[in-house]
Amino acid sequence: MKKINLKTIIRKFLWFVNFSTMIKATMHWLWFRRNRTFFIFEGREYTYKDVYELSRRYARFFLSQRKKLVDGGKLDKNERLSFGVYMDNNPEFLFASFGAGLSNSVLFAINSGFRGETLAKVMDQARINFLIINENTLKEVDSIINNVEVIGREDVYFVGDKKDFASTEFHPLEDAVGNAQKVEVSANDRVKVDNFSPVIVIYTSGTSGLPKGVPCTHIKLFGAGFVVQSAVRLNKNDRGYISMPLFHSNAWYIGILPQMIVGGSFVLKRRFSASAFEEDMLTYGVTFLNYVGQPLHYIIDALERKYGSGEAIKAALAAHPRNKFRKAYGNGATVTDRIKLKRYLGMEHIYEIYGSTEAVITTANLPGDPVDSVGQVDSSIRILNEEDKECEPGSIDANGALTNYDKAVGEICRKVGENNLRFEGYFGNAGATNQKFRNGWYHSGDLGHVRIVNGKRYMFFNGRTDDWIRKDGENFSAENVLNFAQNIPCVDCAIAYGAPCEVADEKVMITVQLKDGADFNPDEIYQWFIKQQKEGGMDPKWMPDYIRVIDKFTVTDTQKIIVRPFKRENFNLENLPAMRIYFRRRGDNTYHPLTPEEFRKIKKEFAVNGREAILTSG
Repeated sequence: MKKINLKTIIRKFLWFVNFSTMIKATMHWLWFRRNRTFFIFEGREYTYKDVYELSRRYARFFLSQRKKLVDGGKLDKNERLSFGVYMDNNPEFLFASFGAGLSNSVLFAINSGFRGETLAKVMDQARINFLIINENTLKEVDSIINNVEVIGREDVYFVGDKKDFASTEFHPLEDAVGNAQKVEVSANDRVKVDNFSPVIVIYTSGTSGLPKGVPCTHIKLFGAGFVVQSAVRLNKNDRGYISMPLFHSNAWYIGILPQMIVGGSFVLKRRFSASAFEEDMLTYGVTFLNYVGQPLHYIIDALERKYGSGEAIKAALAAHPRNKFRKAYGNGATVTDRIKLKRYLGMEHIYEIYGSTEAVITTANLPGDPVDSVGQVDSSIRILNEEDKECEPGSIDANGALTNYDKAVGEICRKVGENNLRFEGYFGNAGATNQKFRNGWYHSGDLGHVRIVNGKRYMFFNGRTDDWIRKDGENFSAENVLNFAQNIPCVDCAIAYGAPCEVADEKVMITVQLKDGADFNPDEIYQWFIKQQKEGGMDPKWMPDYIRVIDKFTVTDTQKIIVRPFKRENFNLENLPAMRIYFRRRGDNTYHPLTPEEFRKIKKEFAVNGREAILTSG
């Protein structure tokens, strides 16, 4: 019997299931919501009608650009227009995104953190036809545009005050969009929509090489909002809060698309600000937050500094008449932070999820699920070891500690076939695609385990596979160390990773940012870790050998801390003499300051064992 090709059926019979249809249906065809607020930006309200009409203007601009390129022989008549957006959150980013859907163009959402050669190569790989920027990305583009092969200065359009761009030869986007309304375009200037072709390409970082572009296809954008909505159950009265970057899938899948479906609204912020959240929440009646990384932690920290205690926050805000905030949905929040924020603000639930831009595997912690899990999973999601064999379910002791880590923890994978609708591969990167899809499985690159609770399979996240620490011949995830490091009483934020060892394998190292006004007491920290081993389920191997103390972490636009630079710097005082580091040797009953003299002793041990290169490679 011939296999049914689901994609062929969808293309043939459900051709209308695309992002363009979704935009028209939610913003225009449903006439009763046209005058309803869709989003608020810096105090200005944009209705569904406003957004649709402005997005149509952008679509006309994109079609006129495509017509010009086709007529000039620079674009094939069956080829779609491609353009990049490299700027922080603003209304024009939204109009360009919806305009791409309406015109069947491809928008490359370039991470505003990309710089220099990486930025230039991303644009060349995408083969964009033009680029849209604003004042915050002007300087970087101006410095590298002459090194970009696919576009020149004449192909850059800017959003902002013309005075800021006077010496650049770039074009004002507003003028270009206005002029395009006079250009005649027809159906022949538009490429027919394929449900499985990308509308937005979003970049995910890799451990090496260029960032990988993840295509967000018409059908994926159409369906992603329904997946989130099925869990969260928003309604037309809900108001989101989007401070995550629009170049990140979290803002689209979780923040925007569900609101489009139900006719809700959202507040759009240029950038995340923990100190601004409370006032924004109360002023705009925010009910829902999408997050990725550590925003919840920063919000809690800002509130605790302002009010002095959790009970004071709860008394001031949980029953505040203007506090309508009830739900959050995202990933990267600790159990402790989720419990705190729910109590402080009187929330219903925080949906901590497992997911990625590829969206092949998505789960969510629903009400009633084990609080430290990322939700229930079906049998298509398996935990595989290094031999692609399924790991056994996790077992825990009376303290909740995993007792069979080595046998239970492995890579989170999903069985996939020809009818995989969510992700077919990275844009222009077959090597990375083949690495993800092996032997009929999608390999996430993440560690996890499954526990059977009341007859149901729940998944628990254990970190990234490249976050393995190997000590004394055993592998464990940096996430295990991090779970304890973040709970040290004097610590605000922490990261964990493997550091060079004099003999073999690795040592455990953490870097911590202290709470305001807190001191680092080596004796107390050591005793705290010993107590966790005795009472808190901490494996002795997870106890840090090195602790680096810094003033403040630098975070990305998505509120993540990049660990790799710290791992590279390790504890090498010769390379970075100003580092403040504490260390312990086997048998010590405290941590000692790592002085230049002590470092030289350690370095000598590396040299004796022929491992000095490992220490100094950073």
